[in-house]
Amino acid sequence: MDVPPFEHLFLITGTTRGIGRALVASALLQPNSFVVSLSRAAPFIRGNHQNIRIDLNDTDRIAESFKSIPINLKQAGRLARTVLINNAGVLDPIAPIGDCDDKLLARNIQVNLTAPLILTRHFFHFSKPFPGHKWIVNITSGASRTPYYGWSAYGAAKAGLDMATRAMAMEFSRIDPTFGICAVAPGTVDTAMQEKIRNCSPDQFEQVDKFLKLKANGALYPPERTATALIRLFMDGRLENGRRYDLREMEG
Repeated sequence: MDVPPFEHLFLITGTTRGIGRALVASALLQPNSFVVSLSRAAPFIRGNHQNIRIDLNDTDRIAESFKSIPINLKQAGRLARTVLINNAGVLDPIAPIGDCDDKLLARNIQVNLTAPLILTRHFFHFSKPFPGHKWIVNITSGASRTPYYGWSAYGAAKAGLDMATRAMAMEFSRIDPTFGICAVAPGTVDTAMQEKIRNCSPDQFEQVDKFLKLKANGALYPPERTATALIRLFMDGRLENGRRYDLREMEG
């Protein structure tokens, strides 16, 4: 199925709920945009929105996913920007390392670190022929810099993603400066992941009281606000290659 010419192409992972779903909604509001969501929901193409069904724990299917995007060079001829947002993430296992499940540890690294690297590789080859700027945004976390009791896998994956972002930025600057990559920490957002955190016991996660208080005090950011702020950064051209941003500091 062909799609009409467009100026902005967004590829967003982890879009069934939370920040990912809000990112899709915000991207669809941009004039002349086409949005490809990659999630475990049923596949479809409706107007300027395509969903590709994929479980990012199955990294062997990532290359196939790019082949199913119905975009050709003629349709992409007006592109001002092509954007990949590596948003999908998992928090489990939440526990001291001795109590963690082997498969959950492997899945955490696979989804949070391995999949974004593979997605970025295929995005590079997919979008390289297109005009305009190409951007990759890796959604990171404060846990990439601060250790949290019970989050060894999640913190390690996000720290690895931060370093991978810096390394890939150096590579892009030398290989093809039409590409840029950065990491964005969205802060504490009111998502299902936050609900999971609040349901932990102190034995699993020592700082659970802190997150309970954030919710009780209304200090969590709505996903819609976070998504709108992030999409605006692209549209306003405020991102720099290799940077790590705290989204809360950039609003306004």
